[in-house]
Amino acid sequence: MKVNKTQALLYMYVTLMKKGHLIKSEIQSELMINNLTFARYIQELRAFFYNFYLDYDIEYNKKDDTYFLVEK
Repeated sequence: MKVNKTQALLYMYVTLMKKGHLIKSEIQSELMINNLTFARYIQELRAFFYNFYLDYDIEYNKKDDTYFLVEK
């Protein structure tokens, strides 16, 4: 599905909160975004967590190409 940036970020946020992880290839396919856009969206989410003092951060598992929530 083709969505705008806000919708994509909200979708990624909700997915992270529900599942605890994002599989990069699945998200890229679902949102029809490339590697660079995906990386930018991850940075936006990290900044959101940092700026609003949430107890979470996003880390990357290279083996699975997955991003997941961790508590600080």
